[in-house]
Amino acid sequence: MLRGIFDGLEGRREFLNGDFVDDRALLIPERAPLQRLAGHLDYLFIDEAQNVPNVGLVLKLLHDTYPKLRIVASGSAAFDLRRKTGEPLTGRQIVFEMFPISLGELSPRATNVMTWAEHGMLYGGYPNIVTAKSPEDKKTELRQLAADYLLKDIFAQVDVNRNRLHDLLRLLAFQIGSEVSLNELAATTLMDVKTVDRYLGFLEDAYVLQRLGGFSRNLRKEVAKSRKIYFFDLGIRNALVNAFNPLTLRDDVGKLWENYLVIERCKRLKYAGKTFNAWFWRTYDQQEIDYIEERGTDLVGFEFKWKSGKKARIPRLWSKTYPNSETHFITPVNVLEFLVGGSEMS
Repeated sequence: MLRGIFDGLEGRREFLNGDFVDDRALLIPERAPLQRLAGHLDYLFIDEAQNVPNVGLVLKLLHDTYPKLRIVASGSAAFDLRRKTGEPLTGRQIVFEMFPISLGELSPRATNVMTWAEHGMLYGGYPNIVTAKSPEDKKTELRQLAADYLLKDIFAQVDVNRNRLHDLLRLLAFQIGSEVSLNELAATTLMDVKTVDRYLGFLEDAYVLQRLGGFSRNLRKEVAKSRKIYFFDLGIRNALVNAFNPLTLRDDVGKLWENYLVIERCKRLKYAGKTFNAWFWRTYDQQEIDYIEERGTDLVGFEFKWKSGKKARIPRLWSKTYPNSETHFITPVNVLEFLVGGSEMS
């Protein structure tokens, strides 16, 4: 993708890769080398920038010294790149997040939307997985991803117990769409609560997991402190627990559907540049709504139903407490509108 953008630009440009030693040697925080590299350029692209020593300082100096230079720095190890560039580039950068391939990028139609949705629920959206020719090839690639490769930048940058981290991931894989207790996770994985919370933070930063908090405006019955856990890619989740059975033979299809819709919806809104807060809603007497979007003063609830014929109702307390909110039921019938387009749920 970067190469395609780079090749389409006009002007003086240079493309470097932080994996190459000779390219890294050009990117040192000294005036003369940076002048030789960038003094004449309009565009500078640096792929795998996290491998460049002092990359945050180098990018800061380039930005401040050559204000007309446009720089693109990217890396597959997002966790590592963010840690190394965050503070030096405060106020100097625009961050673009790239997720596993979204449903919208696959250009689905009404006739094939559920084929792609079921692929996402079973194998996820990593590019190599989407283009793999056979289910066996997809499973092999996913098992390799779900091993250390997906977490390599965490292992390289922070002190974590690999076995404990994998134990935590496998445990969470069985709890997608459910509220999780840090105390229970800690007891099961033989870690303390603070360590579990720290590991969850690392996994969020590495785009492995996403946590959703409970929505509340101080109604006493509302659950506010709990968290739900979702996997950014369900292929990774299924590889962790070796669960690749067809959806028709599974008892977790409702949870997979919920996870898929939450993550795909968040991808869509982020790519559209929309600001929003995402929550779930539940009361202590078990009234609940799967997913809540808060955008400014607008409040919209979504209930996810795998079987469109199943009768469903909006919780009475929700309608009473938030009378100006909207609520929609998302099923295979209207999933295309929810995840790709449609003014009512945009």
